[in-house]
Amino acid sequence: MSSDEEVLVGELKVVYDFVTRAKFRKAFGALQKILQQKTPELAEAPRAAAVTTADKDSLEELLLFVVSKYADQLELEEKFQQVFEVIEQGLELFPEHPELLNETGVRLQRYGRSLEASICFERVLLQDPKYLKAYQNLQNTKCELVERWHFRMLNDEVRNAAYRAAIENQIKAGHAEVLDIGTGTGLLSLYALNCEGIRKVAACDGSEIMVQIARDVFGANGLSDRICLFQSFSQDLKIGDKFSLIVTETLDSGAFGEGILETLIHAKKSLLLPEGRIIPSQVILYVSGYRSRALTASNILINEAFSSDFNLPSNCLISREGIKCYDAEDVSRIKANDDFEFVTDTVRTMTVDFNDLECLERCQNGLEECKFELTCLDDGILDGFVVWFDLMLDEENKISTDPTTNTCWNQAIFKLNQRLPVIKDQQLPLAMSCKDGALAISHNLNSMDNQICIDEHVLEFLNDSEYYTKLITDLEDLDDLEKVLDLSLFPYAGLKLLKEGKTSMLFCLDRAEDLIEFIANQNDIPMSAIMLLSSLPEAFLLNDYTLDLIILQAVDVFGQINSEHFCQYQSLFPKLKPTGSIVPSQVELHSSLIHSNWIVKCCRVENPELHQFHIDRYLSTLETENHLDLGPFTYENLSEPTKLAEVHFDGKLHEVNTELTLIEPQDPEHIHAILYYYQIEFLPQKESLSTHRAQSFAKQSAFIIPKDAFQRKEKPDGDGGEEPPKVDKVSINIVQNHGVIKCDLLDCQ
Repeated sequence: MSSDEEVLVGELKVVYDFVTRAKFRKAFGALQKILQQKTPELAEAPRAAAVTTADKDSLEELLLFVVSKYADQLELEEKFQQVFEVIEQGLELFPEHPELLNETGVRLQRYGRSLEASICFERVLLQDPKYLKAYQNLQNTKCELVERWHFRMLNDEVRNAAYRAAIENQIKAGHAEVLDIGTGTGLLSLYALNCEGIRKVAACDGSEIMVQIARDVFGANGLSDRICLFQSFSQDLKIGDKFSLIVTETLDSGAFGEGILETLIHAKKSLLLPEGRIIPSQVILYVSGYRSRALTASNILINEAFSSDFNLPSNCLISREGIKCYDAEDVSRIKANDDFEFVTDTVRTMTVDFNDLECLERCQNGLEECKFELTCLDDGILDGFVVWFDLMLDEENKISTDPTTNTCWNQAIFKLNQRLPVIKDQQLPLAMSCKDGALAISHNLNSMDNQICIDEHVLEFLNDSEYYTKLITDLEDLDDLEKVLDLSLFPYAGLKLLKEGKTSMLFCLDRAEDLIEFIANQNDIPMSAIMLLSSLPEAFLLNDYTLDLIILQAVDVFGQINSEHFCQYQSLFPKLKPTGSIVPSQVELHSSLIHSNWIVKCCRVENPELHQFHIDRYLSTLETENHLDLGPFTYENLSEPTKLAEVHFDGKLHEVNTELTLIEPQDPEHIHAILYYYQIEFLPQKESLSTHRAQSFAKQSAFIIPKDAFQRKEKPDGDGGEEPPKVDKVSINIVQNHGVIKCDLLDCQ
């Protein structure tokens, strides 16, 4: 070893010493000094040669670890600007380092800087399109930048036509100075700008990305000089002008959840001329009682097998999220799966006049309460109430969010904390209000039992009775299970083994600690036999050859593989005794090609009018390919379900191509998505269980086939394009990396 190399080794020992003492600032400084010897200016120096002979991958891995830990410390100290300065310094040492860029994006996303985060993830994918950790993060970030309902809304031609007609009517009536509040892509402003007699248009939105898109859209239409665009909420606008017409669609599934009452009170006082008008002019709300297992499964415990096995009283669990006012759900999707039933009549309740300041203020202050009764249609079960509304844009035009119509809106779901038996003609007294813009339904129909609050995803997992029964049954064949590590969303298998005396020690995550303790007390299980872990890495502290059984959560509730568990599989394996078992033993990715107009309209702009306005051009960069958490929806199977690939239990790169045969030849443009799910084999030689089930805790997911995947060939005279020939086979490329799966269309024939 040369003297320069000895010096280098000594300096690296200093770095490791700082790391072991958690002195990450000093470790970063020392490592930074070493790595700076690799700069081009010093490339000929002997020390540089010594450094370059070192293991580059090890140095990169060490830098990544030190930067990450140092950034964590700075976050705890709330020194957020320094976090990115440190990461940037790391990138100067290893430019375009994919892990550092991805780390930067993750932290930016955590701080709500999603646009900057997306740029980081895109930089990673430009270098390595198969770096799927960044791919997954980019998909999630796009959903934050533009929520998927925005595509459904823009694709709703009925909604768009109604707004356009109402705006034209008001401008024709002389209300020609328009303010568009919450402009989004700028569509309503475009309608106003294209009206005869328009004198002035201004628009505002609080979202940076939406204002950027709207600005590009106005420019593409040659209208930039005819509109004033502000990145601001309307309450914060600092302009002296007032307007004769305000248009807005700042409504959620419960009408008032996006703050429309507060927005319009301020607008009436500060932004609208005395004789000015507001579109929409009025909202009318409707209520009905419903029954739905799918909606109930995320709210309360309904798995009787689980309750019986652990001696749990009825109504003992409720979702933390179920305590809030309401959920937004697309009832038509659930009805398509025959899992939604109206069990009462429908009653018209509140009416709010958006052009009446006194009415707005009374509603906002909680002084308007509508009391009403629902009548049960038959003997049965009541799970909650569904609310929708008619939005009166003007005297001639309206939009309805009625779930029996083809609407882009979800409905507001108010869940009970129990499944309530009702009888025919039973009267249910209720009251509706919207104090502080929060739609509420008050009643005395909830259970008064004490309930433990747990995460809704844990409840969905617990309520998958088929998964529960299959796992418990398969484990009955195992013996001599002294120590068990159960990393499931909830460790019911490990708890059952403890209760039956088949194991003496359970290691599990503490995500549902209250429920674990409650079950232990109900079943005389000593808490001393349960070791709660705050995170998966704590399991790595266990001695090797300690465990007899490891149970992984292979698939999450959103319908994707659990990347953390798959990537850490190789680190967990040494903790297992030679005779031990890991569950599941095998996971397969299965798929079918589908046609679904619904899923396409959720993922990209399909409305021809928006193409004319160039809106699709600027939204296309925010379209997502992987659509998760689908739940039930309407689609047509174009191919038989087929195994695409075996899912590998590691974080390495795996790639395979496979071919799907269509049931009958199809126009390529009729093929919309690759619907995928999993076959899970808990133990070798046992029958596998599919996640493609009506009551599965894991939702359906799909990879959307890009619109330009099947290009038309232009005719020589440039007149349109030739229809692509029908195909009967489609080739799919499946890539797994970093515990993430991606499917792409290769070709078709």
